[in-house]
Amino acid sequence: MIDIAPDRDPLVRWALRAPGARVWRRPGAIVVACADLSHWDRLVINGEPGPVAGLLRQVLTETEETFRPFGTEELVTEVVARIPELEVSATFAWMETTEPVKRAGAEPVQRAGAEPGGRDHKTNGVARSDGPDGQANGVARSDGRDGQANGVAPPEGREVSGDGVARPDGRGSGWVGGVGPVWLGEEDSPEVTAMIREAYPDSYAWPGNPGVQRWAGIRDSDGRLLTVAAEAWSTPEIGFMSGVATRPSARGRGLGRSICAFVADELLAGRERVALLVDYWNTAALATYTGLGFTTRRVAAARRR
Repeated sequence: MIDIAPDRDPLVRWALRAPGARVWRRPGAIVVACADLSHWDRLVINGEPGPVAGLLRQVLTETEETFRPFGTEELVTEVVARIPELEVSATFAWMETTEPVKRAGAEPVQRAGAEPGGRDHKTNGVARSDGPDGQANGVARSDGRDGQANGVAPPEGREVSGDGVARPDGRGSGWVGGVGPVWLGEEDSPEVTAMIREAYPDSYAWPGNPGVQRWAGIRDSDGRLLTVAAEAWSTPEIGFMSGVATRPSARGRGLGRSICAFVADELLAGRERVALLVDYWNTAALATYTGLGFTTRRVAAARRR
């Protein structure tokens, strides 16, 4: 059964609070248009397949061709079957948690009394700056901005990876003799950019990009940045994590798990849930987030033929 109540659908609620969201409604259907929401121009859909398909036909005539339907895999598949000019372009996972994450060898961190969003104070003495990762799979994008390669749509959820390896000492800290995880400052942006360029040049989010709010990182004892993760495209109710990137020479040490645990707990403060998007092919990332207590909702995107 498809849940058509927008207040119970986190995808719709995420989109409704995004900057510049436009909403279309009719009985049994809702479509929310959001530009550059986790890299793509999205048409977030919810409702019964018939009414949604009818409403979406209207919305497609009123939005640019870069906007792509996005929703649960069940609903997107049903809607595409009713609109021949659309095709499913990707299936992936929306992963989320409403509880503090599970840390290896430790009880979950309690967030009671934490400041909502955790934006305006310091962590470990490092000032935060408002201001994502995965592994490149060689598939070109077809988002309407950079063109299309061989007619193959790229995986949509590849913003997030993590190396999925816990430390053998059970602490889950992922670093030895270094500093982290902490929120980075704006002055660290060039270093973050350089590291992402090396570790994951196809990342959806970069320092300074729209919707990318702030970055966290872990450094080694020499001060070299080893791994990063970002808060990007968050709303007041839903914290959104992206851009998890680990330097190739530092992989296999649990750094991805450590930075994700830190960012997830920070973003959960004052919010109801933390979410991210990840591709099914990225098994290491799926294992990391499942191990941290995230649950999976199957989602999909469609595009115009």
